[in-house]
Amino acid sequence: MDRMPNVVDRDEVFAASEGEAWSSPFAGGLQHLDGAGAAGEGASTETGTASWVASPFAEGLLEATGSESESAFKTLFAELHDEEFEEALQGLIDEAAGRYLTAAEGWSGESGAGEVEAWLGGIANQADRLFEHLERQFEARTPESLLEGEFEAAAAEALAAQGPVDLGGEQLFGSLLGKLTSVVKRAAKFALGPVLSRALGPVIRIFRSAIQPLLRTALPALASALPEGLKADAAAIATKLGITLPGFPAPAAAPLAVASEIAPTGPGAALAELFDTHLAQAALSDNEAMAGQLLAEWESPGGYGEHEDAGALARLDAARVTLAQQLTEAAPGSVLTSELEQFIPAVLAILPLARTVISLWGRNNLVNVVADLLAPPIKLLTGAEPSKALTRAIADKGLRLLRLEAEAPADRQTQLGAEALVSTVEDTIRAVGQLPPDSLADPLRVRAEIQEAFAEAAARHVPSEVLRADLDAHEMEGESGVWVLMPRGPSRRYRYRKHTSILPVRISRPVARAIVLYDGGTLEQRLLDEGTTAWPAEAEVHLYETLPGTHLGHIAAAETGNRGGPLDTSELEQLTPQTAGLLLNQPGLGRSTAGTVGSRYYRVALPGRPATHRRHAKRVMVRLVMTGRRPAVRVHVRLGEHEARRVGELLAQRADVRVVAAFRSQFLGMATHSLPWRILRQVQRTPGLTLTTEQARTLAAVIGERMVTAVATQLRALGPTLAAATRDPASGVTLTFEFGFADPAALAAARTDAPAVTIRPGRHHD
Repeated sequence: MDRMPNVVDRDEVFAASEGEAWSSPFAGGLQHLDGAGAAGEGASTETGTASWVASPFAEGLLEATGSESESAFKTLFAELHDEEFEEALQGLIDEAAGRYLTAAEGWSGESGAGEVEAWLGGIANQADRLFEHLERQFEARTPESLLEGEFEAAAAEALAAQGPVDLGGEQLFGSLLGKLTSVVKRAAKFALGPVLSRALGPVIRIFRSAIQPLLRTALPALASALPEGLKADAAAIATKLGITLPGFPAPAAAPLAVASEIAPTGPGAALAELFDTHLAQAALSDNEAMAGQLLAEWESPGGYGEHEDAGALARLDAARVTLAQQLTEAAPGSVLTSELEQFIPAVLAILPLARTVISLWGRNNLVNVVADLLAPPIKLLTGAEPSKALTRAIADKGLRLLRLEAEAPADRQTQLGAEALVSTVEDTIRAVGQLPPDSLADPLRVRAEIQEAFAEAAARHVPSEVLRADLDAHEMEGESGVWVLMPRGPSRRYRYRKHTSILPVRISRPVARAIVLYDGGTLEQRLLDEGTTAWPAEAEVHLYETLPGTHLGHIAAAETGNRGGPLDTSELEQLTPQTAGLLLNQPGLGRSTAGTVGSRYYRVALPGRPATHRRHAKRVMVRLVMTGRRPAVRVHVRLGEHEARRVGELLAQRADVRVVAAFRSQFLGMATHSLPWRILRQVQRTPGLTLTTEQARTLAAVIGERMVTAVATQLRALGPTLAAATRDPASGVTLTFEFGFADPAALAAARTDAPAVTIRPGRHHD
């Protein structure tokens, strides 16, 4: 058995530097900001004590065990995977989170849940009417009798009759329709089950009955995790199939090997996979009544209840407010050790990684050590006057841009300054909670880790004029802003941070082309779609940082109306160090991980052009097909309107070289940035297939090269079809490349023939 590292206690930490005198971070406290002796008597530049850290301031499970039925289930489950369905569910969850945030009484719980329930209920009713229309029209039809596009045309007719559809609902309906079409096609080709082998009526009724529990499950998912009952259900299904679902532990002996670099997935992906398991099981049941019973078992026993972490999140909200008030109301120079001891557990409670540190240190020892180290330097900013001065320093950096002037005058006097200190302490605690166990064995190392974390946190949240001139923890070069808790409002329940510097940038075309977005396209394509006609493009960049409980819908909801129109979460992109370096020349602002507390996001706003509530469609979609005689990989490349028009113009000019060059740049860029993790995401849903990170990258590179070659060798033959598609009134053009492989081993080895190429107007991902 591995031995646990020895962990130092409170006394050892302080004894480690006995006699060492550390200089104060303040150059005379805040007097240079406010002209008053705000820092109190404790603000001398030399403390003569080593008792503090150097301050940085100047159920429905598969029951059948037979190989035939289990194989059919696995096949259909894999076939149902659809990135757009995951995106649609995640979009609904994000929008629901934003609606909670903006509901007048949403934070009291019941009325906020009621408003979101009513909204989701409206979407569910619209979906039910849509599928009822399809059921009536196709009930007696067989899968083999369907014509290409029949479902889509009937759905469009039904939706037009309903009137305006909520944007989130429209995306969900489209993805559900695509999933239904996929099931029907699989039934027509492979006769996967008794229900599917008959008329379409029962199949459509299965979809109708699945929508209500799907949307009901989305509400508890707002806590970024499924309720425990559903989590156990999904985990059991995953174990049976040998599949690792996002957010769940891997089975003990999972036959599926996937890379750790798999793209981050949210609750939408987990819900989509859970939905697919129940849908596949119901579709393969012996009769329609059994299918209905299986779907009924999906009903959430907890209804609209909150996840257990919601209580911890509410306690952290309250703890932030309490500590900010204590910092403001304390006498100048007070050492608030006991107040910090009350605040620290609220931060640790919502940080799962802190459990290891707590188990090694002991909760009381950890709380005492951190509180004793952080309390003395904070005393230099306790009291009303220092808080006011610090507030003014922060407000000067972004009062108008962040709409901080909307706060009540009394709050504006002190709140921002106190909250900056609270954020500094909170981030320090979070950093300590993530320390590796080995770092806890040496008292000097403990002090150094806490001091470094405190300095870095202070540099993010406190204006530079209050920090020591020699502090080297800044993440930006030159004049910098700070991160402010958002959204501002009387509830003081914050769900993200925003940087006070809204950065003006001039984006050159090569830089825009080098920045790859989540949808598989580039910033160049995004800007062209939004009307950019001249380079470099003049833009503004807004920066955001996640907190515990952040949904991107919180940011979109709070930013609504900021520039004349609401935002969509697809406007928000992960700010990696590479992107921050290219776009802002500030790589220190980026973060390497997404989906965790402290992740960074950005959006690019074009001055004079209001944001539009329009979800950006995925540029690249990948589908792994394992139901035929040979495995196949389909890559759908979707051109936006601007790209489609440009390709049409080049074809009309017979500028073949330029057409191939344009596609080459796009395809090879996707092969490097988007295809590998999208392939791995497909593999994750395919039992029995093993693919490593390196194999996925190799396969993506081969696919990219073969796509370029296919366009070059077939351009004359494909030209008329491509030109006609660019002139079609449908939005955009989809180029589908299907790669066949002799067997799974050939797929893993990237041995494939030239792809079959299909060109269609509009957006497709079948």
